[in-house]
Amino acid sequence: GHIGGLLIPESWTDALGISETAYHAVAVTLGTVAGFCTLAGAAILIYRRRTVGPVFSATTRNDKLMYVLLIGTIVLGLGTTVLGNLTGHPHDYRQTVSPWFRSIFYLHPDKDLILAAPLGFQLHALAAWTLFAFWPFSRLVHVFSAPIGYLTRPYIVYRSRDDRLGAQSPRRGWERVGHP
Repeated sequence: GHIGGLLIPESWTDALGISETAYHAVAVTLGTVAGFCTLAGAAILIYRRRTVGPVFSATTRNDKLMYVLLIGTIVLGLGTTVLGNLTGHPHDYRQTVSPWFRSIFYLHPDKDLILAAPLGFQLHALAAWTLFAFWPFSRLVHVFSAPIGYLTRPYIVYRSRDDRLGAQSPRRGWERVGHP
């Protein structure tokens, strides 16, 4: 959603015949659903981190800080969008935030554009840049490792070398490999 909203200029969607009303309806609907799903996923991950012993034991201060930054960024963006639309005063970020974001990549940042946006958008952008700066020092760096080989590798068969483990009858359907 952010790629479309931030990187694609409004003139391009206009040229494709997509009205501002249709664009806004789709962006807000999909963005809100995605935001709440992301928060639910983060809640599941935090619950697992707190309740599974080995995972809890491996939790570092960096992990905790990463969750604060990640959830803070999501809540700021989601809150700004939802509150703006609920109050009937949505901000057209494609006039301020999007051109400001693109101006960074042109190596000529236009700070007046982001300063013209509501405080919620400014805080969301600040939190996102802070998260990106922290990214290489957190477990989020694993997003770049793309374990594609994991999807096609064969199953791992675990066999014990301990003869005592064969003393009990295995449960039906879980017969040991190589034993009658």
